[in-house]
Amino acid sequence: MSQESHSFSSPAPQALGALAIACFIFFGLLTGRIGEESRLAVACWLFGGFVCQFTAAIIELKDKNHVGGNVMLLFGSFFMLVTALINLAEFITHANGIHFALACDPYAWLVLAIVLTLFTPAYLVGSPVFFIALVFADVALWFLVILKFKIFLPPMVSAQIAAYCILMVGLFGIYLATANIINTTFKKAVIPVGKPFVVMN
Repeated sequence: MSQESHSFSSPAPQALGALAIACFIFFGLLTGRIGEESRLAVACWLFGGFVCQFTAAIIELKDKNHVGGNVMLLFGSFFMLVTALINLAEFITHANGIHFALACDPYAWLVLAIVLTLFTPAYLVGSPVFFIALVFADVALWFLVILKFKIFLPPMVSAQIAAYCILMVGLFGIYLATANIINTTFKKAVIPVGKPFVVMN
């Protein structure tokens, strides 16, 4: 997230809150706590998250936060909007007895895993808390890829590992959103977010 002044107020807290909601929902889906009958509700919540992420991404990009804006747009577009649309399509097709194939799904998740992993080192110059959250996201994505391709591990094992890594991302998101709100309000580091691992001159 950009630390420079914004033409608007910082969109980070709502974007992180939306990320946390999505992560908790993915946790529920992967662990079986959220069933097939909830697909339509999942789509609604994730679409709401997309609105938050898209809005934040545009503001960040306008304020020249190259890394944060692009990563938020990636999250919002694919992790939230596309997943919402797929859940909506699955709900509609299942209700009407129509076969809905997802053969492209593993390959798309593979690209997302590769891209986010390669982008992650850029966050070494930001909050270490956010960097660690991204590492959990990377691990979750790779286990999702293993799950989608049905390789290396039993699906239940891959799903469980991915689920708990995603849950950690959601918890970090809540922490960082709270830190942003509280620290901005009181104009001091009430809730620590750490110093960057790499300091740029």
